[in-house]
Parts: sequence; C-alpha cells; structure tokens
Amino acid sequence: MTSIFDKTFFYRFLSALVLSALVLVPEIAFAQSQALENTIKNGLCVVIKALTGEVGKALATLAILFLGIGAFFGKVNWGLALMFAAGIVAIFGAASIASGFTSGGNVSCP
Repeated sequence: MTSIFDKTFFYRFLSALVLSALVLVPEIAFAQSQALENTIKNGLCVVIKALTGEVGKALATLAILFLGIGAFFGKVNWGLALMFAAGIVAIFGAASIASGFTSGGNVSCP
C-alpha cells in the first residue's frame, strides 16, 4: 500500500513551490545579483593575485625544484618536464590568454 505522501511527490511539490516563489518574487533575485557578483569577483581576484604574484612564483620554484630532484633520481621523462613547463606558462600567462578569448580586453582586478 503506497501513501500519497511518498518521497517523489514531496520533492516535486517542494521544487514546484520554490520555483513558483522565484517566479513571483524576481525583485529579490535582481537586487542581490550585483552584490553577489562583486563578492565573487573580489574572491576570485584574491586567488588570481595569489597565483600570479609572489606566491605563484614560489610555487613555480618549488615545482621546478621537485622536477630537478626527480630528474636527478631518473624518475622524470621529457613529457612530464614539458607538462610542468606548460603549466607554469599557463598560470602566469592566464590573464593574456583569457583576454584573447574575450572581447572586453584585459581582466582587471582592483
């Protein structure tokens, strides 16, 4: 014997209720979008500045150091060395690569 209040019915009803609330009150979503966009942008800019600044240079130096130690022990092949080099180039050249794909110009972080 199945109940009318099984899980699928409950989840469908709850989803319909939430979606109808979003449709009926769009001002709430629009009012928060600019603040949310600025918050996300500021957080991502912190990560970008860390990876392309002194922290990124230190991480790249450690990667090259570990690559050299691996080469010393004979555990590194040319493919791995090229992947390390490509990764370092991609990290430090990411802003210019991204600006090449977008029409808005350079990525700017305050």
